[in-house]
Amino acid sequence: MDLAGIASAASDMKAAETQYAASIKVMKMALDSQKAGLSVLAPLDAAQGANNAAQGAMKGSMIDILA
Repeated sequence: MDLAGIASAASDMKAAETQYAASIKVMKMALDSQKAGLSVLAPLDAAQGANNAAQGAMKGSMIDILA
């Protein structure tokens, strides 16, 4: 193999390594964003049961007119 072939192979390998590292970084950022979004929504999900209307009231209403 001549010098140009070796340089080309090394360049291709470095490009593949850089692309792999970038894709890993992007995936980690996506997972972090997803975790942050879920942690923001968690209190909203937990609070849903606190403001439910009484049984028999219109589903989804926030006001209990029977009380």
